[in-house]
Amino acid sequence: MGWKTKWRWLLLGFCAAFLLAYSLENGSQSAVKVEDPYASENEQDFLGLVITYFALPHGESTFIRLPGGKTMLIDTGSAEDWPVLFERLSERKLTRLDYVVITNDQPEYVGGYPQLTEQFLIDTVILPKLTLQTITKAFPMHPPQKRVALINQSELKLGDEVSMQVLLPEEPLFLSPQNNSLVFRLQHGHLRFLFTSGINEKAEERLLKRHADQLKAEVLQVGDQGSNQGSSQPFLTQVDPQVAIIQTGKLRDDMKESHSEVLERLGESWAETYMTSHDGSITILSNGKDYRILKQKK
Repeated sequence: MGWKTKWRWLLLGFCAAFLLAYSLENGSQSAVKVEDPYASENEQDFLGLVITYFALPHGESTFIRLPGGKTMLIDTGSAEDWPVLFERLSERKLTRLDYVVITNDQPEYVGGYPQLTEQFLIDTVILPKLTLQTITKAFPMHPPQKRVALINQSELKLGDEVSMQVLLPEEPLFLSPQNNSLVFRLQHGHLRFLFTSGINEKAEERLLKRHADQLKAEVLQVGDQGSNQGSSQPFLTQVDPQVAIIQTGKLRDDMKESHSEVLERLGESWAETYMTSHDGSITILSNGKDYRILKQKK
């Protein structure tokens, strides 16, 4: 009878080993990271570039996870936006940010910065050199954050696959602070993402005159929260975006007519347009060749 008992234990051991191997295999499959944006259902299991244009009540803020895992926040929304922005960043289990980009000194873009520094470690703050003093006077920035002050036409390498090219501000500065915003194009492989912050038609005219050949982009973050003071037809024609994102805040009745004009111009440009007031936060997954758009109704 001893040999039967021995074989019984061997059989049980074999079954246990099989079940363990099966569970480990399934567990590893569920944790697999993918490079194809169309094979990914969310940003957590995607290896490439992730850009999320947050839907905030008032201002603008955009979160970027670079290939390799480094993080960047472009603008911080207004002070009133902070509870929502904090929730969105906490959902991603963040405790630190590698880069924070501040594009101008307007409250809708940098108002949440003091609260951000209280809750998150920040390694490097990126600002436009020409308006650095104006921004830091309005919102003091203390060590230990490192500062990188960018000038027009400077290029910042953010990794092997991603670079940031500055187009504005440049001399002479405009009287309007919005038109002195940091405007830049983020390049990931063959894909280009243009960030225009708060600029309107005056700054667009200068961009067309001096940097027309650098404006082409597959994805456009529409300037001045979709105000009809910007997004002129000549500018949109030159950018020729496939996708346009308008970070509107909560859309007031008195703003709807203004946005309708911009939406009409974007329609004439054949751009697929998303408004955060209607579509929620918009996430784009990019592998440098292809991209996918995800809507997050929050």
